[in-house]
Amino acid sequence: MQSFFKTNWIHSLWLILLFAGSLVGETVTPKDRLIVETLIRLNRFDVSGNEKWKGAVQRYARSQRGEEGYFELVEQFSVEAELPELLRLVEEDPTSALSAKSVQLIFRLGEQKKLSRLLSGSPKKKANAIITLIGFVKTPEAQKLLDEHKALSAPATSVAKGAPALISTADDIKALAARTGNVKQGKVVFQKFCFACHKAGDLGLDFGPGLSEIGSKLPKSELLLAIVKPNAGISFDYEGWTVETKQGSFLAGIVSESDEELTVRMVGGVSQKVKKADIAKRTKMKASLMPEGLHLAMSEMELVDLVEFLSSLRTR
Repeated sequence: MQSFFKTNWIHSLWLILLFAGSLVGETVTPKDRLIVETLIRLNRFDVSGNEKWKGAVQRYARSQRGEEGYFELVEQFSVEAELPELLRLVEEDPTSALSAKSVQLIFRLGEQKKLSRLLSGSPKKKANAIITLIGFVKTPEAQKLLDEHKALSAPATSVAKGAPALISTADDIKALAARTGNVKQGKVVFQKFCFACHKAGDLGLDFGPGLSEIGSKLPKSELLLAIVKPNAGISFDYEGWTVETKQGSFLAGIVSESDEELTVRMVGGVSQKVKKADIAKRTKMKASLMPEGLHLAMSEMELVDLVEFLSSLRTR
């Protein structure tokens, strides 16, 4: 009996060591770090022809999850092995800055079909949040995906209770502006549709114009107009730009610059620096970064409530 337990204990220990050894093999090493740092200094980002380099990059990228340089690393080396992690971040919380950057990276990796599958398998509330992020990517591929799902022209049945907010004339805006909404419900609507781009008090992310005192600046009719027709007036210093790099990356956001580099601030509050020497083309957007038709994902009552909430944000 003693021999039996000894044999099984040794066998179990062997399995544990074997499993641990496999984990060690997947853990980033100082050598991996050195390889990645050297490749970055040499601007050698295509590692597809070298399995040793590719493995080092994949292990290092995995070790950087949650760190500041993670997304830039995945983009630079086009680390397709991180696609499941990017999709997980989007599915986990589509209103976060991490998911906003993840959506942009998924498009740059050319894996937007995975987003399509995620959308079709997600509850309507989550799908609408993902659609909102896709609307900020501003590429033909993103527009194609939006068109396929018809998200901007169809009511969100599980989010928007009632008919969609169909507004086509100045009289429509005037009629809605005359209605009284519910501030608390409007706050919920803000968290669903506006959170990723605007800051209102302690809510939201700092990307587009701040809304903390917007009720003191604009009447309800103009708040409605800004939501329904975002291209009617684009705030100074919030114009959108597209930046294409010589490495083939495509960025869309608000640009600030120094003598040697651009900083592109993207939806979700994520920023990325690009050396001017690496820029192939930059173009000022004719349209607002805020997508047209966002109000169509809301019910009429939700839109009224949202405007009531925004109108309540005043100077103290």
